Amino acid sequence: MIKKSFILISILALSVFFGCASGGKQEVTTGGESGGTIKDKSGFEKELGPAQINFQSAVQFLAAGNYNEAISHLRTATLLKPNYLEAWSELGSALTKVKDFKGGVDAYEKALELSPGNKAYISAIAYNYLYLENYDKSEEYYAKLVEQDSLSYEAHVHLGFIYQKKNDADRAIMHYEKALSAQPSDATTIGTLAGLYEKKGDEARKMEYLQKAVEAAPDNYRFKVQLGSAYMKKKDFANAAPLFEDLTKNYPDEAAYHQNLGLIFSQMSDRKTEAPAELEKTLELRGDDAYVSGILALVYNELKQHGKAIAAAKKGLEAKAGQEPLLYYQWGVALSKLENYDDATAMFQKVVATKDPQWSEAANKEIARQERLKKIAEQKKQQE
Repeated sequence: MIKKSFILISILALSVFFGCASGGKQEVTTGGESGGTIKDKSGFEKELGPAQINFQSAVQFLAAGNYNEAISHLRTATLLKPNYLEAWSELGSALTKVKDFKGGVDAYEKALELSPGNKAYISAIAYNYLYLENYDKSEEYYAKLVEQDSLSYEAHVHLGFIYQKKNDADRAIMHYEKALSAQPSDATTIGTLAGLYEKKGDEARKMEYLQKAVEAAPDNYRFKVQLGSAYMKKKDFANAAPLFEDLTKNYPDEAAYHQNLGLIFSQMSDRKTEAPAELEKTLELRGDDAYVSGILALVYNELKQHGKAIAAAKKGLEAKAGQEPLLYYQWGVALSKLENYDDATAMFQKVVATKDPQWSEAANKEIARQERLKKIAEQKKQQE
């Protein structure tokens, strides 16, 4: 009875192989009790057993992208021949590709039993555990890779990720930095380290790694935005400017980049005249923006273009999106510079009415100042 079942399995395996997986590089023929033969690359025939036939069928199905059939044949191969290393390995790979990570672990662990210390299998198990979000087991297997190769990039970069997930920033940093020792130009890891140092409050190291990230991946706009923003936060506008100039050049329709460049120029005495163009471009791309209009009015006042400052303030107020204290204040400044002291006072009074903690006190001082300026102007007229 057992012999008949065994023969039946062989026949079924051959039937599926010839019916569904033709066209492969190796030629399988029937004959003999083993169930068939295979021609190797040299053209010599080699006897195949039922497990091998199932394995070869699986290889054909894998080549055709039919993972379900391949997995079925690989399972049969491992059932017929439990110590079939290649079949266990292929089964682990196929299960991983169809995102059956638990099945992938089981198959690769069997392969590892048959080939102890095999780096590829250890790595594959760790990878599958990572996708299962079983970080403890993944850590265990990546640690085994480190035991075999203390400079393993793969092991260290994944251990860094695991410790990051475990909120252990110090150990994450340690492993990411070891990964960089193996691959110094890995921009993703460099950027990740910058973020970790930022969370630790280490601004110096954060800036160091952001600079390295931009150098390693000059076409990665995210790193440039991060570094440029970090320079802006430090008020290092001279270093921030080139980064956002490059960003506006490569992404001319991104309003945020023009806005940041305009803000940067507004803080640089030698480039202040370039700020309005960037802020106007921001408004062109984004539409009404009360804050940008307010900054634009401020810059125009600083450049002594008070008519344009008033126009920008009016445009900002039309947006009806807040920023009234800033906008009324800049309008008042412009009117004062144009020696229209009464209207300027009226604008500053509107600012005071908002009770804004930033602008109201300054507006109160300006109201008193307008009275003084008005008296001085009247005295000059009388003297004339």
